[in-house]
Amino acid sequence: MNKSNQIKTHFDGKIILFFFIIFVMSCGLLAFKINNKAICTVKEFKIDAPTFKAGELITFSDITPNSYEWRWYFGDGSKISYRSKVAHSFSKPGKYTIKLLVNNSCTIEKTITILPKNDVIDESLLPKFFAPTVVYEGEQVRFRDSTAHAKSWEWRFGDGIKIDAIDQNPTYVYRIPGEKIVSLVVNGDIKYVKQKKITVLPAKKETKDVVSERLARRSSSRADIVDEYFKQLPEAPKRSAEIAGINEEKFKAILMGICEDKLSFDNVKRYFCEDDLPLVKLRNGKTISLKELDDAIRDRNINIKKIELQRDQDGCVTVINLNYRYKTIF
Repeated sequence: MNKSNQIKTHFDGKIILFFFIIFVMSCGLLAFKINNKAICTVKEFKIDAPTFKAGELITFSDITPNSYEWRWYFGDGSKISYRSKVAHSFSKPGKYTIKLLVNNSCTIEKTITILPKNDVIDESLLPKFFAPTVVYEGEQVRFRDSTAHAKSWEWRFGDGIKIDAIDQNPTYVYRIPGEKIVSLVVNGDIKYVKQKKITVLPAKKETKDVVSERLARRSSSRADIVDEYFKQLPEAPKRSAEIAGINEEKFKAILMGICEDKLSFDNVKRYFCEDDLPLVKLRNGKTISLKELDDAIRDRNINIKKIELQRDQDGCVTVINLNYRYKTIF
């Protein structure tokens, strides 16, 4: 055979080394997957809870062998937990899917149902108050609380969600007829709220006395001109508050109601003389109106340093000396 026809074969050592490295890496990757697969054969984690109710602490724990890293997802938007055993509570009832990621490769999921929290109500702590069952539009209605342990009151008379009065025995005038729900919360504990239904009928229609009206007309035609003049004079302005008894302590409670956006400005005005609302003198000497004070502190946190009410000869509050500061984080 001719030497020129012979095929020479040559293998580069670098190529052999390259394929050997690829082989070793493949074996390592295969072993890693087999190992992870063995861990994922455990599809269980432990849950401990007395009743599975909202607000109750529930314990979750992982007992997977050879685990070294955990991530707990509770399905309620809360932060991830990174321990093998964690405690968590759910604020609202409903179904939640709990997911556990072990060693960043194995996922275990369970769905639990959280039941509503049953608050134990002490009937003796519920407010006790009197409210008429039927009233008329435009008439003043009196309410009376007789709760023995009450120190503060939040009345809502059914015309809105804000507080209408903070007195023990308030009065109220309904402007719109219909069915109303009167509610009372004492001592700021919303859990203990008492409600009563009240029916507001349209305003009473006055029946005409034809004979008396005719006699009055005849008498007025012969009335003395001076008497007629005084009869036509407008009535004197109202010089008393709709709700009496305002003092420094009660006004402080009113300010807190404004800050919490629970007390409307219309209801604030009921504690002062309607014809002459007081001015507010601040610690820096600036004087503002009661409405400007309402706008400045509504839905804001304040710290009240001093309150002093000045009155006129009729007992109407004319000036409020007020020293307050806004609360800050620092």
